[in-house]
This record gives sequence, C-alpha cells and structure tokens, in this order.
Amino acid sequence: MSVDIKKKFFPFLLAISLFFAGCGNHDPESIKSRSQLSPVAVVSVVAVRSAVEAGGDEVLLVPASAIFRKGELTAVFVVGADNRLSVRWISTGRSMQGDVVVLGGLDKGEPVVGVSAPAFVEGVTVIKRVTAEDQTHE
Repeated sequence: MSVDIKKKFFPFLLAISLFFAGCGNHDPESIKSRSQLSPVAVVSVVAVRSAVEAGGDEVLLVPASAIFRKGELTAVFVVGADNRLSVRWISTGRSMQGDVVVLGGLDKGEPVVGVSAPAFVEGVTVIKRVTAEDQTHE
C-alpha cells in the first residue's frame, strides 16, 4: 500500500475499530432477566386523561410527577395488562396546573405510574396498584 492510501484509510479503520470496541462490552452478570427483578409497590397508577382547552382543542395530560428524564429524552412508566412496567418515551408540551401536556407517545386512558421512582425499571412487576379511583373511595 502506498503512503497516500494508508493516510486515507487509517482514519476510517480507526473509526471502525473504535465503533466495534464499544459494542458488546456488557457484563452479562449485571444484566438481570425479567424473572430476577424484584416486584415493586406503586403508590399510584393514573390513566392518561384529556382536557379541552379554551380554543376547543383536546390535549392529553399526565401528572408532572409521572415524568422522568434520561438525558434529553422524556418518558413515563406504563403499566401493562401483565402488571409489568414498560418505559414509554413521550413528547411533552407545556405544564398545566401540576400536569404536563403530552404531544405524542401515549393514548387516552393508558395506565401510567403517577409518581416515578428510581427503583422502577422496565420489566419489573407491579405488586400494588392503587388507582386514583381507589384513593377517592378510601
């Protein structure tokens, strides 16, 4: 190989090797399967609700306490029919009296965790579901 070709391909080869060096570097012992996750108690599960604005437009709302961030991304935990938590990445708008307008990523009526906690991880089973309706009957 001539010197010119080596100079042209070296940055490319370096970039490729750095890319692959970062892939697959996970410690298999630290990654738990869903069956190894301890169930969690959830204080509240609320349904995504809608409200009609002054202009007649319908908006979806979730409590601000339900939202968590990972870097620049915004998410909530959705409780599935199997009582497992799943992360749902959402797009949000403005705040409205303790709630946040959801621009995308959720549908009306979906059950979300009302207060996010660091102990929550995707796939964990919810052992206690207290809904807003349950709290009003107490």
